[in-house]
Amino acid sequence: MRRRLGDTLLDQGLLTEEELATALEEQLRTGERLGRTLVRLALLSESEVADALSKHLGIKRVDFSELYLSAEVVDLVPATFIMTRHVLPLEVQNGSLLVAMVDPLDITVIDDLQRLTGKMVQPVVATEEEIIDAFQRTRNISQSARELISRYKEEEAVAQEMDRLEYLGDAPGVKLANLILEQAIKQKASDVHFEPHERGMRVRYRIDGLLRSITEIPRHLRNDVNSRVKIMAGMDITERRKPQDGRIQMTADRVEVDMRVSSLPTVHGEKIVARILQKSSSLVKLEDFGFSPLDQRRIRRMLQLNQGLLLVTGPTGSGKSTTLFSFLNSLNSPEKNIVTVEDPVEYRLDGVNHVQVNPKVGLTFATGLRTVLRQDPDVIMVGEIRDEETGEIAVRSALTGHLVLSTLHTNSAVATISRLLNMNMESYILSSTIIGIVAQRLVRTICPDCKEPVELTDPVMLRYIESLGIEVPKTVYRGAGCPICKNTGYRGRTAVAEVLVFNKEMRDAVERSASEAELWDIALRAGMKTLQRAAIDKLIEGVTTPEEIIRTVYSVDMEEDE
Repeated sequence: MRRRLGDTLLDQGLLTEEELATALEEQLRTGERLGRTLVRLALLSESEVADALSKHLGIKRVDFSELYLSAEVVDLVPATFIMTRHVLPLEVQNGSLLVAMVDPLDITVIDDLQRLTGKMVQPVVATEEEIIDAFQRTRNISQSARELISRYKEEEAVAQEMDRLEYLGDAPGVKLANLILEQAIKQKASDVHFEPHERGMRVRYRIDGLLRSITEIPRHLRNDVNSRVKIMAGMDITERRKPQDGRIQMTADRVEVDMRVSSLPTVHGEKIVARILQKSSSLVKLEDFGFSPLDQRRIRRMLQLNQGLLLVTGPTGSGKSTTLFSFLNSLNSPEKNIVTVEDPVEYRLDGVNHVQVNPKVGLTFATGLRTVLRQDPDVIMVGEIRDEETGEIAVRSALTGHLVLSTLHTNSAVATISRLLNMNMESYILSSTIIGIVAQRLVRTICPDCKEPVELTDPVMLRYIESLGIEVPKTVYRGAGCPICKNTGYRGRTAVAEVLVFNKEMRDAVERSASEAELWDIALRAGMKTLQRAAIDKLIEGVTTPEEIIRTVYSVDMEEDE
């Protein structure tokens, strides 16, 4: 026999006997659910009731902060039913419909849902406020798009009128463009893609490194949406034949962001991409970033040095900037003068002086860095070493008593040395200034809510692990897919990295321009763990999957083998 909810609340220490008795007496008088009574009497919050109910019934609790909702699934249930019965469709799995419910035992509501959708309903627990908020976030884009399509479908006169500049202020696509950008911020997307095609325009978000389709915009609204984004970004809306760049600053859910906007002419119209950069963020701490304990200690020792050059390398989207700012966050103190030179300024830290590069007024990386050196800095962060001049100034800054942090686009830590030498930097200067190089990639992590063990059978992965001299694990993990991760099996990302610390042997080898093969031997003898080995460790620990390693790290290994 199932225990009563009240007993569970007592066991968890959320209520006293007297408070429970009061709530039960009030429930008897009103006939409402005990949970609602407890919230109304201010004895518990909605979230506390939902957490307790989930534990009491053994039914999953929904975390909407990590959830991506599909408008197509939400539309399976009428909006009035969602708002009045406080339910929300989340995902269709194997013919069943997962539904967030305040009361997962309400058989009447479940029967009505099954009759409406023609699917078996599997309830999960959520609060009323969470359901309404999530529904409104999802409904904004899909409903606005449907209203616009319904109102203006196949009306050529309206379509022609909407192309005119003077009509733009009242265009129905203006609101839709705003909502798409606001939703992207709420969904923690890193990029928004507006992609024209013959019948209209597709909107996609990049979340956790992968693109997801969000909605379709009809052809006659395409120019209006694009024009709105371009106006917000300070771009010329009358110019559609050549690429443009712009910037948008906006706030959603109390989160300030800076968007870098780029337009590209295509055969069907302008393709626009907005890169979302948070101006202020609760930065990931170094210990939470994914580095192994040994690599953490190595990085912290390097950050304690008063001078030298520390580089973070990897391709675009590998988390280099986030890593750099986690370093700055750990260095930030009233005793240090920290200055950054960036384009754009991605994060803003209190106590750090951020300099935004502006080539139009002659403020380039090189000129900005020269001026910074006259500002008595202790720590300098250069957003990226893009050319020989910037690299030379960064290296000489480290040589003259400053700790310099920067990024570079290379495949591995050792390859970074060759890249700097190819930029005509003197080997003896590099050997004297570089203190370490961190090469990294980001891999998606398995969703903890649907994580399950599986046997490793992929022949490519098996050969790959054996080639690294590692014992093949019998069991690995994967995400089966659930509403929390939108049936992807993944939630969030973590870093895999190789940390190269410059010791005397490495400095001597760099000074005499040793071959890359010799540098690899020295690094491995000194205990550096390669990207490939770090990735396999994440696999064995159950953090990520074979598919993620093949997608992000395996290709790098193959390139080096070639």
